[in-house]
Amino acid sequence: MAEQTPLKHSTFSTWLGLVLGTWAGLAWGSLISASIGIGVGVAAGSVLGGFLAVPLWGTVWGLICLRRHRELAVKDHGITLLPEDDPLAQRVYALAARLGLQTRPWVGTMPHNNAYAIGSGANSAMVVVGQPLLDTLSEAEVDAIIGHELGHIVNNDMRRMGLARSFQNSLVWYLGFSDTLQRWGRWFLTWVSELYVLSISRKREYWADAFGAALTSKAHMIAALEKLHNVPDLSEFERKEARLMFRGVAEGSWLSTHPTLEERRAALEAETYLERILELKGRDAWGATPQILPTVDNIAYAKS
Repeated sequence: MAEQTPLKHSTFSTWLGLVLGTWAGLAWGSLISASIGIGVGVAAGSVLGGFLAVPLWGTVWGLICLRRHRELAVKDHGITLLPEDDPLAQRVYALAARLGLQTRPWVGTMPHNNAYAIGSGANSAMVVVGQPLLDTLSEAEVDAIIGHELGHIVNNDMRRMGLARSFQNSLVWYLGFSDTLQRWGRWFLTWVSELYVLSISRKREYWADAFGAALTSKAHMIAALEKLHNVPDLSEFERKEARLMFRGVAEGSWLSTHPTLEERRAALEAETYLERILELKGRDAWGATPQILPTVDNIAYAKS
């Protein structure tokens, strides 16, 4: 594979896009308010206050909520945390090492036929795999799913989605203080922001699939996807937490949390995202320097 530019995993560009999108939404709301007779001065004053308040509140509250996600998930999702010497935990640690992660994620199982990653960043992440997957999928297919979830961690996808949702809630909350904006602009901006959040969610799944394929193979990643999409419909719990799940709502529309099976398979077969990830075997995950891959025993364990 030819040498590629390392994949950028900073969330700054996502945060900046959210800030600019928030400002555009507030400016649009100001124009709507002024056009229906509130007055340019009043509308502009409302917007200027929101230019600082909404991004600040979205950032702070988003990060606070992210820090609590792991503990709340363990409490509410029926998760069993695994000890470090558990075979599944050891597999997760080994795959994490191949991706260059310097911390071990927490590892857990749940009774649902799905998987997800959660946490505010690599140092506080948790990988959760459903017991039904461990009972029915091959070892390589399970590894592909684990690689997918580790891809979310490497890309800081949990932080991206947490901030996107927090900015959306902050914007809607701020517009609620104005009866006019609430009546004329809030509904529109809520839907625009929701579509943006969902588009981020779908794209992050393509990247995560690519990581799962890079750690195993395209065939194993596709096989895992096909088996998960052929099981019964999403449970009530899975639909509620669809944005987190390996398999989420995929109806092929702008309202989907995930791409369809056909879209994900096509992206993997064409290597649309896979070709942009550096070759992992014998290379640093973010550079092209050959290295000796670390063992699970010499990776620092992240203690909160």
